[in-house]
Amino acid sequence: MATAKKLPSGKYRCRASYTDEFGNYKTKSFTSATKKEAENLASNFIMEREHKAKPENKTLGELADAFLESKSEVLSPSTLRGYKSIRNNAFKSIIDVRLGILTKELYQKAVNEYAKGRSPKTVLSAHVFFNTLLKENDIFVGEKATLPRKAKKETEIPTTVEVQSFLKAIYGTRLYLYCLFSVCLGLRKSETIALQWKDIDWEKQSVSINKARVRDSFGDYVEKQTKTFDGTRTLHLPPVLISALGEAGDPDEYIISDSPKALESLYQREKTRLGFDYKFHALRHYYASVVLINGVPNRYARERMGHATEDMLIKVYQHTMDSKQKEYDAVLDDFFTETLTIETE
Repeated sequence: MATAKKLPSGKYRCRASYTDEFGNYKTKSFTSATKKEAENLASNFIMEREHKAKPENKTLGELADAFLESKSEVLSPSTLRGYKSIRNNAFKSIIDVRLGILTKELYQKAVNEYAKGRSPKTVLSAHVFFNTLLKENDIFVGEKATLPRKAKKETEIPTTVEVQSFLKAIYGTRLYLYCLFSVCLGLRKSETIALQWKDIDWEKQSVSINKARVRDSFGDYVEKQTKTFDGTRTLHLPPVLISALGEAGDPDEYIISDSPKALESLYQREKTRLGFDYKFHALRHYYASVVLINGVPNRYARERMGHATEDMLIKVYQHTMDSKQKEYDAVLDDFFTETLTIETE
């Protein structure tokens, strides 16, 4: 134990040395009227730190806080914002429970409470976050927890007629170009609002998708890398999109200069007013379906969409529009009628 030293003021100061959770050597000073009291303060501080340093004495919230602090400089702003939201809002009944007394029953109860009124996907995200942290500390109370069953939901996409009608209704407004990038190129919203005029190659009639704009922990929009390595791509600009772009602005200006929040609100109002009952991301789904229906191979479709693998493309996008499905039905009907009909006398 450190020894307190007398100060010119007549009081005593004792320094406690320790290593923090990030491996940094630090000291903390304690001053008191007596030598014994200063040494006791320093000693108690060290014992409390050693007590808390043991995994079983930390709370789930402290575990999450340490993780977020250590990853604050490497996680994308949107991912960090999502994790912080989970830490602050999910599994509240166990967030302050010490890991040493956390049980499977307590964990399951927290899952059940959080699941009320929330989607299975939201609950799963919270479970994956906390359970991963626990397993990294050799605590397995979250393993085999029962989660809400996710109902199989068919991805909804608008028909070409619906898209035509919607675009015609918003033509000439600031919403038109904003939506057209998703309809004609399959861009994510975050990619569209990150586009700058310098990303357009007018001679080659192409656009470079090389970044995204997302909200950080404070709700401000910041630039980051594309969602995946394959998200960085160069796409051909169809004539309808070139026409909509109009005259180029300053190279460093955003092509979509309006507030992302304002555009999001405007889209919600207009889709309701026009009876276009689809989320903005459905425009990207529409593009993917058009690409596949028109015979573009999966590999090239994946590259256009900016997916790392074809798995997502197959699972989510490779469904066909009703009108095209009926065409296929008719073709198959004709084939089987012609080849399998048995003539009877």
